[in-house]
Amino acid sequence: MKLENSMQPTLKRTLQTRDLVIYGLVFMIPMAPAAMYGTFLGPAGGMVALCYLIGMVAMFFTGMSYRSMSQKYPLAGSVYVYVQKGVSAPLGFLTGWAILLDYFLLPATVVIIGSSFANALIPSIPVWIWAIGFVLLSTTINIIGIDLMSKCSWILFALQIIVILAFLACIIRLWLNGLVQFNTISFYNPAQFNMSGVLQATGIVILSYLGFDAISTLAEESIKPEKSIGKAIIWSIIIIGIIFMVITFFAGIAYPNYEELNVDTAFIDIVNFVGGTWLTVLTNITLILSFGIATCQASQAAVARVLFAMGRDGVLPKQLGHISEKYQTPDVATIFVGLVTVPIALFCSLGFITTLVSFGALVGFILLNGAVIWKFFIQDNESKKDGKTLLKFLICPLIGLAVTVWIFINLGAAAHTIGLVWLGAGLMYLLTVTKGFRNPVPQMEMS
Repeated sequence: MKLENSMQPTLKRTLQTRDLVIYGLVFMIPMAPAAMYGTFLGPAGGMVALCYLIGMVAMFFTGMSYRSMSQKYPLAGSVYVYVQKGVSAPLGFLTGWAILLDYFLLPATVVIIGSSFANALIPSIPVWIWAIGFVLLSTTINIIGIDLMSKCSWILFALQIIVILAFLACIIRLWLNGLVQFNTISFYNPAQFNMSGVLQATGIVILSYLGFDAISTLAEESIKPEKSIGKAIIWSIIIIGIIFMVITFFAGIAYPNYEELNVDTAFIDIVNFVGGTWLTVLTNITLILSFGIATCQASQAAVARVLFAMGRDGVLPKQLGHISEKYQTPDVATIFVGLVTVPIALFCSLGFITTLVSFGALVGFILLNGAVIWKFFIQDNESKKDGKTLLKFLICPLIGLAVTVWIFINLGAAAHTIGLVWLGAGLMYLLTVTKGFRNPVPQMEMS
């Protein structure tokens, strides 16, 4: 498969499947439950691990749709490219436009969280200095090269795993000494079991899995992307799901009386209970590095590559499609993302951003699952004659479609309102670019 402009500068291919898996895991943040655990406890009746299990299974089916599309279209741009090539260029643009909302807000979200943890640890340094510092560091590393970002991801992922293992070891020590009792409350709490509440909490928990999409944005920097992208997406969903379940399962063992915990500091309170000051400080430092550096880098890299793909096509300003000759990275798009992230992180509240951050991703997932059905099942009539392809191109994407539609419907009113305004703005922009669809939507043709 060749691109017509293959003589132009290209992104540097250095990433193997294992690098992509680590990138996806860092994006989804193995220690994410530490920041959000208290939010899940009430609605789930303490059964947070069960919510993560349901979420993992649900996202697996959308991950299968990504795998199908990445094998057919191994290009940067994620769902923008997949829907564009699989269905139509206008719908592809709107899909890319939708997920840009999610991607623009996510770097700001993790910068806000990382800066707040950093300011709590060192109050003498203002939050705004931390925020600007995180964005500058992330922008620099992303411009220098995806291989450097990958190495940083490996280091910061290892640090998170060390802290998680220390947390588990402390709980096991307490258990062996008879100070805590084994229980399964995180998976099944008969006294508080309410499936409606579990599903409500799952709708929040599932946001922790949304980062797997970012793996697909690195297709043009991956070795053998036709195989590695899809494989990395599936493995990252399964591995992060297991990590989330293990963390929350042991948290339930350590502190089954979850009603006594403060919603805002629930997990840190448990860490302090099982490990004391040293583990609490280590956990806080790791959360700062995880949110402020690791995930900031990963999310900035992802949105820069969606912008790069749309700029290269010409549907957004072509300057965004520029590639650094020295580093072979999308430098203009990366700097642009940094410039947008800083004011959002400084002037928007975390509560406001988090109500919106999942809108674009869910719209992208819905359209992607529909695109797989359209491209491989409806257009390709041979798929109906094969049981394996029936499962792969109809049943799996239908399940993924149903789950994402259900979550989308249950988003807050503010998310729907602002998200639809964002989509409306994208549609108006598209009408302007195409002169009311009298001209075709710009896109890079494949031959």
